[in-house]
Amino acid sequence: MSKRHQILASFQAKRTQTEFWINCLLYGCLGVALLPITLWVASTANQQSRILHALIVLVMAIFTLLLYTRIDVTEPLTLNKSARKTLIAAYGLLMLSVLSPNVIPPSSALLSRVGSLLVIPAYCCGLASAVLFVFGRDLRRITYTATGTFCAFMLLSILMAPLDWPLRTLAGKWSGAALSALGKTVELGVVDNTATEPPQLILLVNEHPFHVASECNGFGVILTSLLLSVLLTIYRRVGTVDACLNILSGITLGFIFNTLRILIIVLLAPSMMDHYHLMHEIVGTITYWGCLILTWILLKGPTRTEA
Repeated sequence: MSKRHQILASFQAKRTQTEFWINCLLYGCLGVALLPITLWVASTANQQSRILHALIVLVMAIFTLLLYTRIDVTEPLTLNKSARKTLIAAYGLLMLSVLSPNVIPPSSALLSRVGSLLVIPAYCCGLASAVLFVFGRDLRRITYTATGTFCAFMLLSILMAPLDWPLRTLAGKWSGAALSALGKTVELGVVDNTATEPPQLILLVNEHPFHVASECNGFGVILTSLLLSVLLTIYRRVGTVDACLNILSGITLGFIFNTLRILIIVLLAPSMMDHYHLMHEIVGTITYWGCLILTWILLKGPTRTEA
């Protein structure tokens, strides 16, 4: 019997049971309470292409894990032990998030911030519980891997705005140092055109100015490679030291490939000004996916069916 038919048969057997509908009510109430988080994720992905691309890659990576992992559906539509634990955790974290403004003193800004962020792990615990309820406990490894990485994705998305300028500056400095090593005359500076527009970070290479824009800060490729490293770290269940090395590798690869992208664009620009935007997109796409493929291979992402 296929997995779909197993779930359908379980529903037909349980639809007359009061306990089943109580469980559905618990998930329904949790879904309504966490609906603002769903809307926030959708809005952020719609407004910022880098976030959307990272989310798409994350979904593709999860489907790849599903493709290369043998999974059995056992006792679907049952509030098994794993589903129950994560459901309790979701409600508990949500309650703490709601009560934290009344418990934590306003003077403690850090604790207030942490309290407000508890809704994110609550959301991920709710997702994990719903998946384990529908598909059964045998999906625990993939479920915890996916929701743990998704939790990291949402937390990192919040850091995008404050990290934009530091990452741009670092990308400009790395690229400038590499171009200087290649014999180019390089200057990096800030240009403030008007009082109404934000300042621009300009990389001057052989008297040709290049705007190091938000798209050049590398956040997209750094975020995505970091998420892949987190995903594979959780999936492989590595130790603390290896986990730190994996995450550091993901960040480093993101920085290196972003710097490589800027270098190639700057070097090709003088001879391809008529097709600059096309060249910019092609180089960006190749380096982006090259970084992700290399991250997957180096961190031992599955490439064949595993038990």
